[in-house]
Parts: sequence; structure tokens; C-alpha cells
Amino acid sequence: MENIFTSFNDISQGFTKAIQQELDFDFSVNEQRVETEQEFNTLLKAPFSEQGSRIFYRGERIDSPSRPLLPTMFRKRERLLGEDWVVNINSDYLLDFYKSMGSYYSFYNSFFGRASRNRLYELCAFSQHYIDCSPFIDFTKSLYVALSFALKGRQQFDEDIVIYTAEISDAENYTDDIVVAECWLKEYKVSLFNSPESVLKMPARAVTPQELKDFMEKLDASARNASPKARLIDIPTNDLMRQQQGVFLLLTDFRLVQKNYLTKNIRNQFHFTKYIINREICPRLLEMVSQETPWYEYDCLMDVSKAANRAASR
Repeated sequence: MENIFTSFNDISQGFTKAIQQELDFDFSVNEQRVETEQEFNTLLKAPFSEQGSRIFYRGERIDSPSRPLLPTMFRKRERLLGEDWVVNINSDYLLDFYKSMGSYYSFYNSFFGRASRNRLYELCAFSQHYIDCSPFIDFTKSLYVALSFALKGRQQFDEDIVIYTAEISDAENYTDDIVVAECWLKEYKVSLFNSPESVLKMPARAVTPQELKDFMEKLDASARNASPKARLIDIPTNDLMRQQQGVFLLLTDFRLVQKNYLTKNIRNQFHFTKYIINREICPRLLEMVSQETPWYEYDCLMDVSKAANRAASR
């Protein structure tokens, strides 16, 4: 009898794990806690120091469900959706989106050259850095940069911090060639859905039962094909990006409902890990950045001249 229950329990656990693998939307499947400085050195610092490893990093100041890995332009969904139920975003939409900013688009073209559907990368990169609005997510080749962004120079820590790592398993998903990057952006496609609750609350007109049924069917069909593809673009466009060793993560071919998207396809293309770092060791990690790479202290990350002066004073 004990063996029967043991087998049943094993099957149940396996089934639960399979569901988690399919439905994970915040990389929690590959989540690890870092409780001590020694664990930090083993899990993060040692792999970063290895020659030839291609690992990319992102730091978050707190571990919160409200801060998923999400492109900056989708963090304020209402400006894209308005009262629409679904918005399909492609390269034409991206270009028109920036054009709709009027003076900003004219300012960009005056100083950096005319953007077009076939020339979007520099416009998106500029917009990510200076107005925090693009289809990109910031990553870096430096653990110290990611750590400094997570620590933010604070002396006291009330919350755990997070470091994401992305290790490439397929070189086809990485480029330092702007022609390839432009092709990826030209083929960009994301569907953004309002939530059913938001649809029902829309004041413009009454929602008919058939319209709601059609919307739910589209939502359900999209949910079955909701995992994005991921691309890493390693093309610095200014001195600040070079100083931060910045790269961009581009997510495409997915459906976004509220702030959620499934991550299975990304985890098949990259080895993503979400490290939650105990706030108790953060002061020591702050000291580590100051001692080993003071040019990556938080006050230097947005000031290349200050970083250079700090490096020169070593």
C-alpha cells in the first residue's frame, strides 16, 4: 500500500512540475535564493569570471510580482490600448508610435538621421535610454553593473534584490550586426490585449454578448501560442551604453495579457535564472562593487566622465 501511495505521489509531483514548466510567466521555475556572500560568489561571481562564458545580467532593486521582465513601452499599457480590445504591434506601429510624439520624433531626426521601417534600431535604442520607452529590456555583460543597478547605492535594504542571468544556448539569438538587428525589428510582432475586466468597464458603449464571446475566443487562442521568442542585441549606440556594457533583450512573437506572458520558449533559447538575493548581504555587496570596480558604483552609471575619473584615481 505504501508503494502505491508513493508512486501516486511521484506521479502527482511530476504532473505539477510539468504544469509549472508550461505556465511559468516570471522565470520562477529557475528561481534561486542567495542567502550568503559565499553563495553569491559561487553562483554568480565565479561564472562571471570564467573566460569564454556568454552570460548577460539585469539587476532589479526589489523582488516584486509587479516588476516582471517587460519591455518599457508596455509598462504603461493604457497609452497603447486606450479603449481598444486588442492592439497588434509591428514595425509600422513602432514607427508611427514615435512619430505620434511629434516634437520628440522631429528632435531625433534632426540630430541622428531619419528613422524608417528599415531603420528602427537606433531610434528604439535612443528612446530606451532617454525617454524609457521602447520594445527593449536592458541587460548588461557585467555582473557589477547589474548589481549596482539593483543596489542603487543604498545603505539600508528593506527588500531582497534580484539579479537575472541569461546564458545563450543558441548563437542565432544573439547579434552584434546592425543589419541583423534591423531585420529582427522589421519582423517584430506583439499582440497586446486588454483584460476582460477592462473590456467590461469600457464606458464608450455597451459590450454585446457576442462581442465579448469573440474577444474571449481570441484571448483563448492567443494563450495557446503566447510564448515569445527572445533576441539579444549587442550594439552600443553611445558612450553611456559602452560604459554600462549594455545589451538589449528583444521579445517578439507573443501575446501580452496585462503584464503576463509565458516564458517557456525563452527558457528553451536561453538559460534564464532569477536570483533573489537576501537583503542582509547587500551592504557587503555594495562594498564589493566599491572595492573592485568603483567606476561601476551607482553614481557613475549615468556619468561616463565620473566613471573615468574614478578609474583614473585607482
